[in-house]
Amino acid sequence: MWLYRRAVTFAFFNDDPSGHFAWMEGRSIWQFFTGSAEYGYYRPVVFVVLRLFSILFGTDVYPHSPAATHALLLLLHGANTFLVFALARRLSGHSMYALAAALLFAFLPFSYEAVGYVASLTHPLVVFWVLFALLAFDRAQTTGRRRYRVLALVAQVLGLLTHETGLFIFPALLGMDWVRRPSTTFGRRARELWPFAVVPIIFLALWLVVPKNSDQTPNRLNEIGRNILPFLQTLVYPLLPVARLGTGEVRFLLLLAVWVVGVSGWMAWLVGVLRLWCLAVAWFVLSSLPSLLFLSPAYVYGSPRLSYLPSIGVALLWAIPVLWLANFVGRRSRNSSKEDAGPRGKPEASAAVLTIAYILLAVLPALPFIRCQLDFYAETSRFARGMASAASSAPAGRELVFINAPFFFSSTAARPEGCPSPYPWTPVGGVLIPPYAQARDFVRFNGGPDRPAQGVTFAGYGSGWRTFGPEIDSATLRDLASQEAPFVFDLLKGAFVDLAATWQPGGGTSAASPASFGDSLVLAGTQMQDAGELLLVDLDWGVVGLPEAPLTVFVHVYDSSGALVAQHDAPPGDGAVPQTLWHPGDRIRQRVGLDLTTLAPGSYTVAVGVYDAVTGVRLAAEYDDEPLADEIYRIGSFNR
Repeated sequence: MWLYRRAVTFAFFNDDPSGHFAWMEGRSIWQFFTGSAEYGYYRPVVFVVLRLFSILFGTDVYPHSPAATHALLLLLHGANTFLVFALARRLSGHSMYALAAALLFAFLPFSYEAVGYVASLTHPLVVFWVLFALLAFDRAQTTGRRRYRVLALVAQVLGLLTHETGLFIFPALLGMDWVRRPSTTFGRRARELWPFAVVPIIFLALWLVVPKNSDQTPNRLNEIGRNILPFLQTLVYPLLPVARLGTGEVRFLLLLAVWVVGVSGWMAWLVGVLRLWCLAVAWFVLSSLPSLLFLSPAYVYGSPRLSYLPSIGVALLWAIPVLWLANFVGRRSRNSSKEDAGPRGKPEASAAVLTIAYILLAVLPALPFIRCQLDFYAETSRFARGMASAASSAPAGRELVFINAPFFFSSTAARPEGCPSPYPWTPVGGVLIPPYAQARDFVRFNGGPDRPAQGVTFAGYGSGWRTFGPEIDSATLRDLASQEAPFVFDLLKGAFVDLAATWQPGGGTSAASPASFGDSLVLAGTQMQDAGELLLVDLDWGVVGLPEAPLTVFVHVYDSSGALVAQHDAPPGDGAVPQTLWHPGDRIRQRVGLDLTTLAPGSYTVAVGVYDAVTGVRLAAEYDDEPLADEIYRIGSFNR
């Protein structure tokens, strides 16, 4: 939970606003159970939980509390980790094995989505019901108390109504009972488990009659083969930081999977826990099967949360070496003479040290990847809140337009190369707005006003990320800048830039424009503001001609001796207005921030100029039709 603590600060993104919260509006709790049209899956318990959290923690600004909802996922992951520990201890009777299994589950590198993304609530919640049902049933078998059987049945029903993988509860109960009570006859086991077989049958009948908008059919063999790869990656994940596979090395991945299953099976046979090994393998296979058979490869690849339930089988499997280590140390101790055996408890201590070293070797290499993915979720949250902030600052009566808002991005200014990932079958990056979502929902559910909004794509910015919304041309963009409230996304700044405040198409160049640069720009106005550590310089440009080459504006600060002590270079308008959009008569505003922290006390002069970004040659600068020295225009001075 400490590793994922940042999740409580995340906003709503991806499927959260439109796919969940907007769909819930106007529906009662009863309607969650009677229909699932426009959603595609029958998961009423998830929506009941979200509705209850909205009632308990929602406000007028946040009808769904981001902090409370993310905290729920964090608490579920912590609870599931504890339940995995309890399950593994009952299956093995060995506390160190249970600790290893719990930590391997807790630090699985592909669980970041299930813990940090609200729409993934179905996965940690169904895992909670699965584990609770198993432990309650086992408690009923060991104590003979009927109430635990009832609790197990209730958990099974809730699991089925949370996610389709709740169907896995019945075979998991069979497997656990087979491991815990191997001598039970078939007839007795059937009498004890038959109610748990009836519940899935009733659920399947309900699934068939409840309205849904999905019509899933079984995958073809080649699609199943492609779906297997991310799950095999989950199976062998502790080896991947060393193996360093590429996406084309499928055969080596298969060999690693066979090796993991084979070696763990050999160890299980040596220590007499072959049934536990069978349960772990069956858990991994059966819980992965629905995704393999019915989901598209693109969906499986982009949804690491699908590994959350199978990862319990992986954790149980990878914890088996702990039992082998304990057995190996104990056997060596027994083979030693009493004189060499040392004090009592030494073998147990040695086994504990080896177990801890083994766990650290398995889980620590995954931590940088998890932290990096959480960094992307933090950035995605910042972008989502930026949409809400932009909407709050936009003038009333105009439609919000978000230009080049990211659907998916895999780099940021802080991480230009993305996450260094040893897991080639898992995406690296963040999803802000999927193609089927509504921009309006992202504004209002992240604390902004409820007002009309749309998203569009303009290729003229040359963005390197997958964008949200239909493509528009330059004429449409000019109209939006004049009539609506457009905000263009800048990934380097990680912010939405107010395009209407930066660009006024046909705004005029003003009669008082004494400073000109080449045949393209005039400086219609300037303003300086000392903001302590920064000097803010506002430049108001007027377009008088279309440049033949890309231009860059520089702002220089000179000391009293004329030495250059600070500077800033950027395109006019900081790139928010590409030159392909310029028309004579346009106005472009630009704010420059200059770092003053390194300046010594004294008097300083600020100057501005423009140069050809390709050749570096400065444009001719004139003031009142008189040439300016060094092609720069001095706009003011200040003292430190």
